[in-house]
Amino acid sequence: MLAAQEAVIEVAQMTAEIVKGKAVNLCPYDSSHTRESATVTDLEKAFEISFNTPQAAWLHESQGYKPSHAGTGPGYLRQPLLESEEQYQKDVAAALQAIFS
Repeated sequence: MLAAQEAVIEVAQMTAEIVKGKAVNLCPYDSSHTRESATVTDLEKAFEISFNTPQAAWLHESQGYKPSHAGTGPGYLRQPLLESEEQYQKDVAAALQAIFS
């Protein structure tokens, strides 16, 4: 059972790093400090992706904000997280199957 838990944690960490990278690419250029502040924090049996600047939440949630570069803007963390959900589930299933087969 410990091997399964470790495998799932490894997949979660890998996925969090991928999501962070995609989110940085979507984060507005106007705020390079926010782009540079992206982190993945190891929590107990989980990983947290965050952007650590005072304006990060506003940039993410503001529907009225118009970024200077196309393809960046609000929802920069939400979008890659949702897009990665299905692959994450497949990766967890594959990791568990490899252990229990």
